[in-house]
Amino acid sequence: MRLANRHALITGSTKGIGLGIARAFVREGARVVVHSRSAADCAAVAKTLDGAAVPIAADLSRAEEVRRLARTALDAMDGRIDILVNNAGQPRVAPSTELAEGDYRATMDLNLTAYFLLAQAIGRQMIERGGGSIINVGSINGSVAFPQRLAYCVSKAGVNMLTKVLAIEWAAHGVRVNCLAPGYVETPFIQGLAAQGILDTRKLAARTPMGRLGTPDEMGDAAVFLAGDESAFVTGAILTADGGWQAYGYL
Repeated sequence: MRLANRHALITGSTKGIGLGIARAFVREGARVVVHSRSAADCAAVAKTLDGAAVPIAADLSRAEEVRRLARTALDAMDGRIDILVNNAGQPRVAPSTELAEGDYRATMDLNLTAYFLLAQAIGRQMIERGGGSIINVGSINGSVAFPQRLAYCVSKAGVNMLTKVLAIEWAAHGVRVNCLAPGYVETPFIQGLAAQGILDTRKLAARTPMGRLGTPDEMGDAAVFLAGDESAFVTGAILTADGGWQAYGYL
């Protein structure tokens, strides 16, 4: 029960990595706000979390919706969010010569601007209370370039620097800000791409030194570490969880 009596807001938490984090937090004693764009999905997932979850839907590509989520979550959690996990995001796959400006801006709005706005809104009350933990879910694409993923890579590189700047500004107030940077994880999205023949998970596993993809539950365990007292002296860090993908450079 490493997160007992703590309140958490986890964006994009009805599936994949976000759901893995929500489950891990509830297992460790936290109450959580479950979020996605779909109210029905939020309600369905909240019912599976042992009465420890509050469902709130919002479209985080819109600034006013980000701020509404912050207000509603604080109201639902008695005015206190101890842990914020910025996780909601989307990829865009297109040749850079063909990437539409609207798609680029939409990716940045959801993957980066929403992180900033929600961290700002929740961070203010954390500073007032003298403590809190913010976890920005990034990606190995924050530091490793993949072709035809310009908007996604740029947004995740921005998440890395967002994490570091907020960490050094807010450290004196007891607010820690860290980034969890997953590699390839067995999420419904990745499984869907594999089913369409867009990704070959066997090749991805072979490219990974540990010989497999990660799991949402493993990302949840990493997030518990960053959220809890075991990482009390850790801030401004980028915790890479990729099975050795970035470290491997040999053919």
